[in-house]
Amino acid sequence: MWVSKHIYYYAMRNCRAIALFIIGLLMAANLVAQDERYEEPEKFSDRFFWGGTLGLMVGHITQIDVVPIGGMWIFPQWSVGVAGRYGFYNQRGVLLTDSRRSYSSHIWGGSVFTQVLPIPDFSEVFSIPFRGGIILHSEYEKIFIDRRVSNPFGDYVGGKTWTNLVLVGFGYRQRVGDKAGVNMLLLWEVSKNEFSPYQQNPIIRVTFTL
Repeated sequence: MWVSKHIYYYAMRNCRAIALFIIGLLMAANLVAQDERYEEPEKFSDRFFWGGTLGLMVGHITQIDVVPIGGMWIFPQWSVGVAGRYGFYNQRGVLLTDSRRSYSSHIWGGSVFTQVLPIPDFSEVFSIPFRGGIILHSEYEKIFIDRRVSNPFGDYVGGKTWTNLVLVGFGYRQRVGDKAGVNMLLLWEVSKNEFSPYQQNPIIRVTFTL
């Protein structure tokens, strides 16, 4: 029980810092995009986008994630894409008997995803000064992971395995300029795989695209 509370404390501390950063970022992005209008791309090449996510959590658990993405807007409000993933995971023992123990692992993989914008621009639907909209997200992810990630100091048999995961969720997309955008997503891992690296739902993800 003490272990779970300790991990929960670090998770909540990082979530608060992430939330404050996201709020400030979206407010700044909204000011930049005040004079922009949502328009369909004029050229076929404008339908393609790329970007990614950088994730960092430091504490009892240290996790670094690099997720490059690329995709295409099939229609102005529907996109599909692919992503790669590299992650580094390190966890220190927190009980007296484990205080000098440490576990680390690397995670590799990729995913395919689709996104829908039911409301691409709030200011065009409602009388509010927000140049962003709602985004719906679904994703199938396949990663190569150590079986012990979910319980490093438990009785799991070690060794790598391919793990299939399904993530669904929603969020807010803030446009910045003609093509660039910032996506803030809340995702739920619904496959309930025992070797999932996502230990808690929801998952906060911030993605930048150009």
